[in-house]
Amino acid sequence: MTKTLYESYRGAMAYIEVKLPNGDISIGSSFHVGEGVFVTARHVVENNIIISIATTEHTYVPDEHGNVTIDYNKQKYRSESPKSLTIEQGPYFHPNELIDLAVIVCEEKDIASIPLGGHLDDWIDDSQFIMTETVVMGYPPIPFANRPLLIAAKGEINAVVDKYNAPHPHFIISTMPRGGFSGGLCLIEWKFALGVIVESLVNNNKETELGFMSVLSVEPIFTCLQHYNILPEAQKDGWDGFWA
Repeated sequence: MTKTLYESYRGAMAYIEVKLPNGDISIGSSFHVGEGVFVTARHVVENNIIISIATTEHTYVPDEHGNVTIDYNKQKYRSESPKSLTIEQGPYFHPNELIDLAVIVCEEKDIASIPLGGHLDDWIDDSQFIMTETVVMGYPPIPFANRPLLIAAKGEINAVVDKYNAPHPHFIISTMPRGGFSGGLCLIEWKFALGVIVESLVNNNKETELGFMSVLSVEPIFTCLQHYNILPEAQKDGWDGFWA
């Protein structure tokens, strides 16, 4: 299951290279939800200069007009190569500054996209999610690597937390947090996005790796995209006008 999730959605990932106020260069992560809209964490881009955004994976995307077949399957695919992306709009930040969420609209639209889950806050049953398998993807820096590399790791949901310093449920994932995963994707075994990786929960400014990886749920993603009127049509399917 985890390998299938990785192969299906790795093409939707993009890294974000930024210059920090002190002049240092940093890398964060983002994922495509359709129509050129990329979701990331607010702290990845806020007060920083975006240097570049790019995908890194060569993938095959299902497309009835594609010219590629795999293992004699009737399904047709189109080939997608890694590409640099051009910002068209944004970054836009969630209207609640306590929510670590931002979105960017790029000119390039023909990219694999991630289906957002339908688990809005009031519908989350903690026990339903605990011990469910996950796949996280992002771009934590690897020492001596000559380019950003997409890192994937499987894990499970250990807890669902309501933080006292920020709204909306946060899922605690067993995967070790590392710098660069911020803004990345957490997929769930039910084949949709559980949410966006936002931070490592630590005490007293300890090392990132000593904390808990936290994933912000999807409701603030939907509300942010609706607020700026950029919610992709594919993400509205099945909601019967709820997000209209």
